[in-house]
Amino acid sequence: MFTYFDGKINPNPITKFIVVGILGFTVLHPIDPYFEWMTIIVLSLFFYLNGLKKDAVINIVFFSVLFFMPSFMKIEKFPIVLKMLISLLFVLRMFYMPFIAGKFLIKTSDVGSILASLDKLKVPNCVSIPIAIIFRYFPSFREERRNIKWAMKVRGIQTKNPVRYLEYVFVPLLVISSNIADDISRAAETRCISNPTRKRYTEVFINVADIVYAVTILILVIGGRMWLK
Repeated sequence: MFTYFDGKINPNPITKFIVVGILGFTVLHPIDPYFEWMTIIVLSLFFYLNGLKKDAVINIVFFSVLFFMPSFMKIEKFPIVLKMLISLLFVLRMFYMPFIAGKFLIKTSDVGSILASLDKLKVPNCVSIPIAIIFRYFPSFREERRNIKWAMKVRGIQTKNPVRYLEYVFVPLLVISSNIADDISRAAETRCISNPTRKRYTEVFINVADIVYAVTILILVIGGRMWLK
């Protein structure tokens, strides 16, 4: 079997799934804000080391905006609309760390390595295959949306009017999304997906990047929770 290694400091998908679960714990059990900062910096560092420099910078800049938002006490006298907006940003901050970890998982993992990881975890095919299809579906969907926008731009079509936007973008996307789902289903059947025999040509393994990534995040979450108390 071939070994999954892309020459970057890239943990395998099993470790990434575990980190997403660890950071999901912080949604209901928040950690100290400074430990949040350190977690975001660690996640952004892994983005940077895997060639996603723009995403690394966006992560830090966006979290800076969320970090310096006024507290609930300070927004008491704000207009109701502004209050609702800031409240939504508070909710976004709650989910931001697991969201970033999930984004790292999606952007740095291919479908083959994800399926191999799920096999290692003894996840049944009825669960692993839909997950793999989701990972394959959304990049295709995003590419088609970009193509529609480029086609509109070439034809000089403006989308400032929301009704026109629905007509020119959403309707074609609905049709295309159905076609993409059909294409993926046919490709899966062509590759004998119904055959229960496992046909994996990718092998995942634990390396130094996995240990550093998982242990660092775990220490930050535990330390941040204890420090907050």
